[in-house]
Amino acid sequence: MKYLVLGGYGAMGKIIVKDLFKTTNDEIIIAGRDLKEARNLAKSYKSKRVNAAYADVKDQESMIKIFRGSNVVIHAVHHEFNLNVMKACLKSRTHYIDLGGLYHYTKKQLKLNKQFKKANLIAVLGIGASPGITNVLARYALRFLDKIENIEIKIGYKDFSTYRQVSPLSSSYSIQTILELFSWRPTVFVNGKVKFVEPISGREKYKFPEPIGLQKPQYTIHSEIATLPYTLKAKNVSFKIAFDEDFVDKIKTLSNLDFLSENKVLIMGKEFITKDISVEILKRLPTSIPEKINEYEIIRVIVDGKRKGKKKRIILDAKIKGINETIDKDTGVPPSIVAQMVAKGKIVHKGVFPPESIIPENQFFKELAKRKIYIYKSNKRIN
Repeated sequence: MKYLVLGGYGAMGKIIVKDLFKTTNDEIIIAGRDLKEARNLAKSYKSKRVNAAYADVKDQESMIKIFRGSNVVIHAVHHEFNLNVMKACLKSRTHYIDLGGLYHYTKKQLKLNKQFKKANLIAVLGIGASPGITNVLARYALRFLDKIENIEIKIGYKDFSTYRQVSPLSSSYSIQTILELFSWRPTVFVNGKVKFVEPISGREKYKFPEPIGLQKPQYTIHSEIATLPYTLKAKNVSFKIAFDEDFVDKIKTLSNLDFLSENKVLIMGKEFITKDISVEILKRLPTSIPEKINEYEIIRVIVDGKRKGKKKRIILDAKIKGINETIDKDTGVPPSIVAQMVAKGKIVHKGVFPPESIIPENQFFKELAKRKIYIYKSNKRIN
């Protein structure tokens, strides 16, 4: 087997590569535009199984050339390139996996279903923590219900780490994604219809299980709303994530100063988009340097429905401790798990699918448990 991780030297890409290396004996290609970075990471494994290659997500031919011969391409670069990479996979005859498309890209990607089916290929869209684990949890809830009515997704996080250096604007997300999460209008599915709400809205107190406790999750644009209402036939679906209060205040300040806008500005005779300038500036901020990592995250999916005519609520949690390792493994290891399922023929239906439509739940949860990501139903562990 051969797995190609596009952007394999990025924050999520590194976790994907590490998990593939630890859990398979197969070949892994770390690909991207920065060949030097890819080679350095490949060399660090000191194994003939891990190699580097050049591929540019903006250049179809460079991708097609290097994709050929791989069983699965895992796309860990930014979501605006999802469609371009998918089309390269079609031409190179390789299966495709990504980490999500912030609703709008996911909608466009689903339209490639017929082409992937005709090519006898599989594409799994949005299989990280959220989207990904969230989708599979929502599907799992259907085992206990005859009908789903409402799905609420809430993400809570607490950082107990100590740091030698703290970034002025630290986040595990790429800064571009953060600015999009805080500036794009979030979607919610209300009474059978998609509704767009204001950015940074819906902030209400919510008590997660300890050690997270009281948080203020907010609506953000997310891929779950693009699929769950239709695959699970839910009337209402919402997604909220909690960010640190100080972090939210800083992003709000940037927004109020118009640094997150799509407006064009003229600088020395050249046009630039304001948000793009902000991204490039913020990328250059010093990063946080941890002394001891101690993080905790809860991915909660609340599903309301009916069982034998009676109302019933199912609460499912994925709980992730990050002791001396980042909790970002909850985003990095699911694509590795699912890529292995696809390569080994454990997922056989061809076409383009969201996670809830194609991933075997018990097997997926079992693999998560091996990575110390535990699933709970009403506070009782099930994996």
